[in-house]
Amino acid sequence: MPAKWILVMQVASPIRRHHSQRETLIGLGLNRIRRRRVLPNTPEVRGMLCKVNHLVHVFNGPLMGEITPAKKNVFDVLRRFNRRVTRTEQSAFWRRFATQVPNVISRMDKMTFKKTGDTSFEMQGVIHSSLEDFDQDEIAAFVLDYRQYTQKNDAISIASLADIYSQPWMHIGACKNFEEFRAHFNRALDAPSTLILGTHHISTRELVDTVVYGGLAHSNPEKAATFESWERSGIMGFVWAIFFSAMRDLMQTLKQVRLLNEQVLSLADPEGAQDA
Repeated sequence: MPAKWILVMQVASPIRRHHSQRETLIGLGLNRIRRRRVLPNTPEVRGMLCKVNHLVHVFNGPLMGEITPAKKNVFDVLRRFNRRVTRTEQSAFWRRFATQVPNVISRMDKMTFKKTGDTSFEMQGVIHSSLEDFDQDEIAAFVLDYRQYTQKNDAISIASLADIYSQPWMHIGACKNFEEFRAHFNRALDAPSTLILGTHHISTRELVDTVVYGGLAHSNPEKAATFESWERSGIMGFVWAIFFSAMRDLMQTLKQVRLLNEQVLSLADPEGAQDA
């Protein structure tokens, strides 16, 4: 089976040639000499390349050096990661919440209002919140995958893949893309959530860690105590909504990394890329 992705470089200019050739180069993401693109190896792309084959070069064979036993082990890790992401994508939790965060249902009892300024007021009461169509068993199953992706000692964690993408033989463009995906997700986690308790503005990372390691895995006593206090406070509907939103961001990052892995495998190990 041919590789899913191919590396193409423009080697000549379309100047003084039919305008359709320049349009084809633009369609391929090229239109500049020495510009390279990783493209899907589909009949449509191959057809476009045939139209401008005198203007481009298609690279063949392993493009990241000799395939050593150590590299084969690395490629196996990338394939395992991709299979796991596909499995996560097919989970009941992800199918249920892939396109939307569930609605939060809330009510307040024993409400009191106090004017604190010309245009401000303070509202106090007992809050009760929950989610529509909530299934904690599905969440617990999903969190097992989450821990694999985020715990540094796991072979297919994001941190382990960072070590792979920092290898000297790895294509510089692949390194850059991976770090961009990783940085984007970390920025989203470190950003303030919409939950403020007293004067403490809780970050998304703090909230997610409390839910995972305090509420679901019960592996951190301090976080478990915090999670239980949240449950007693009646704010869990809002907590779960923020958590689901963060998991959607994680899944988007995982899918981007999966695609990047496919491209790396196609270029570095074209003979084995079909096993990804």
